Amino acid sequence: MTHDASAALAWVEEPRLQHILSALNANGKAMLVGGCVRDSLLGQSPFDHDAIDIDIATDHTPDEMKAVFAEHGIRSIATGEAHGTITASFEGLLAECTSLRSDVDTDGRHAEVEFTRNWDEDWRRRDFTINALYADQTGSIWDPVGGQADLQAGRVRFIGDAEQRIREDALRILRFFRFSSRFSDELDEEAMRAIRAQSTLLNILSKERIQSELFRTLTTRQAPDVLAAAFEVGALGRLMPGEPDIDTFTALRRSGVTDVSALLLALWPGVESDQLRDLLKASKTVITRHADIRQAWETISKGASIVELLYHYPDGLALLGAQWGRARNAAVPDQLIDDLASGATPVLPISGKHLIAKGLEPGPTVSAAMKTFEMLWLKAGAPTAEEAVDQLIDEALGR
Repeated sequence: MTHDASAALAWVEEPRLQHILSALNANGKAMLVGGCVRDSLLGQSPFDHDAIDIDIATDHTPDEMKAVFAEHGIRSIATGEAHGTITASFEGLLAECTSLRSDVDTDGRHAEVEFTRNWDEDWRRRDFTINALYADQTGSIWDPVGGQADLQAGRVRFIGDAEQRIREDALRILRFFRFSSRFSDELDEEAMRAIRAQSTLLNILSKERIQSELFRTLTTRQAPDVLAAAFEVGALGRLMPGEPDIDTFTALRRSGVTDVSALLLALWPGVESDQLRDLLKASKTVITRHADIRQAWETISKGASIVELLYHYPDGLALLGAQWGRARNAAVPDQLIDDLASGATPVLPISGKHLIAKGLEPGPTVSAAMKTFEMLWLKAGAPTAEEAVDQLIDEALGR
């Protein structure tokens, strides 16, 4: 359910934003557009949520924008000038300002655009009705294609012919699923028919673009249902090899897990960690966590103690391993989940210098003794009392 529009757009009155809008409106026209307007109607202001960008559409060209900003003491950042985007920076506030555009030619990946002063051409080139919502400097909304009604109804709908919009840019398939997983109660039937007919176009997308949309979809509220539908129409299977494990993913996501590495492991358990680099251009952090979560579960299966698990798999990895095991229908006790969720990572209470102070020569001897101490210390429950630690040091040194 959307909020009252006037109250939802109250943040437009922010003085720095008003200064930018006034500059653009002095000899032209500018309106806020897209996510900042859409999300505001759901009660989320860009000044309260860092993930919401302030986007402004204007009938100024990039050169005209730069001149206007210079005249009004606003810094211009050429973030995407070739495609009409200049970022306005004023007293710490950033707003992406983009010239009205129309598509001259598209090839399914890139669009050749030309600048226009026709506002109707601008909204017609956008993907979904809920992203073609505009708000002027007073917060009044212009809704040329029924975006408010769709937003209120929980409906993500392509503007115009769905198949044509997908042929223009294949990424819109993945954007449809991402936005649907955030805003939809039911998937639009026309869009799903178009995606089924055009799913082969996903093959032309770069791995980086696929990764960005997929990762942002995995953690959303409706991800289980939306990804199941994406698989059914042939889209999900084109992103990664092997059949996805929708059931395990659903169980893990609905348990509250939002870690991308864990969700990837649940959805495609047959994909090895090092494959993620080639398949999705995943970061080293994602790849490492993916491998560690799988290894954590194997360690849990061997009966490792809570202390050992927390020590060897910090940063929530042990808990994620247990949650992944449970999502796969393994018998994981509630107490284990609770202990891993609440336990602190044990910190080894000594370093090599402690052993050198005991008379060991620096080098391999110290390294071997440290490993022995670590093993004994973990088996003893990771004590921190000085007397207990000293006893374990002596035991590690064979004294």
